[in-house]
Amino acid sequence: MVSADNDQLSKLGQIFARFSEEIFPGSSPLYTALSNAIAEDIDVLRIASSARGRPVPNLLFAAVHYLLLSGVDGTLSSFYPSLTPDPRPNTDAYPHFREFCLAHESAIRKLLSTRLVQTNEVGRCAYLMPAFSLIADENPGLPLSLVDIGTSAGLHLLWDRYAYEYAGHPIAGDTSSPVRIMADVRGSSSPPIPTRFPPVAFRIGLDLDPVRLTDPDSALWLRALIWPEHERRAAQLKAAIGLAIDNPPTLVAGNALEMLPGVLDRVPAESTLCIFHNYTLNQFSLEDRSRFDSILDECSMDRDVHLLSGEGRWGHDYATLELVSIRHGSRSSRKLANVDYHGKWLEWVA
Repeated sequence: MVSADNDQLSKLGQIFARFSEEIFPGSSPLYTALSNAIAEDIDVLRIASSARGRPVPNLLFAAVHYLLLSGVDGTLSSFYPSLTPDPRPNTDAYPHFREFCLAHESAIRKLLSTRLVQTNEVGRCAYLMPAFSLIADENPGLPLSLVDIGTSAGLHLLWDRYAYEYAGHPIAGDTSSPVRIMADVRGSSSPPIPTRFPPVAFRIGLDLDPVRLTDPDSALWLRALIWPEHERRAAQLKAAIGLAIDNPPTLVAGNALEMLPGVLDRVPAESTLCIFHNYTLNQFSLEDRSRFDSILDECSMDRDVHLLSGEGRWGHDYATLELVSIRHGSRSSRKLANVDYHGKWLEWVA
């Protein structure tokens, strides 16, 4: 058992090292430094191994961030830009991080074993909106029906109630919205930015444990998932939460694969069905992915299915947005864009 435990911790250390090299650099200097040190720290890795969800580095950092935002005192707060206007150097942070983890091991383990990485990154609507518009343009005369897999708090379902500001383009969407999505456009092609958004007839989000924004603790967990340096993301989230509380999307709790067939039966016939997910497949086993594909193929025997997928790629500092159209079990796939993980930029290639 000791050998197996050490093997597990060694693999977990490799994951933290990989995140330090590939995920956090250029985006979170604090998490880059911490993740690199955790990779060699057996005691902190043992605490992190309590996580029931993935990715473990994001979950551990969110658990610690949550406790700090909750008011748990300690010198560690002085290294977090989200908690102090003048943070101390990242290079000095790890001893304090380690001490905090060991001192609050029980609380951290409880969070790791009960919470999931459910980042509802509002900025990702910067690339979802053009994709929804493209799908609507290719199916004229029909409203959209949207099904969000791994919806978290359902904030992506409210995409048409936000304002969009792309560098070099006029503001699109609801210009009076408290939520303003800002993104850079890279490359030589412009994404399809409509002057008027397509109508939406049906929208629903599926999640194992949807985030109920009327619960302050759940909203704080969403905030904790945002990396400490990302002030704009935090501001976007706060504004989107306020809007969602006033206009709550329909969310359903449970296993998405078990619920999906029944949900698809409820989708209006005279609409364009678009199922979408962001950074969700990493939570699916190979068996679950095959089952997911089978459900969509079966649905496509009665109606066209459009699957919009935004998923990360190991070894790359960006994600890929792909559109799969399914008709009578036959699939055609298109790459639409390369995108920043948090929606800061997009490169439209379709």
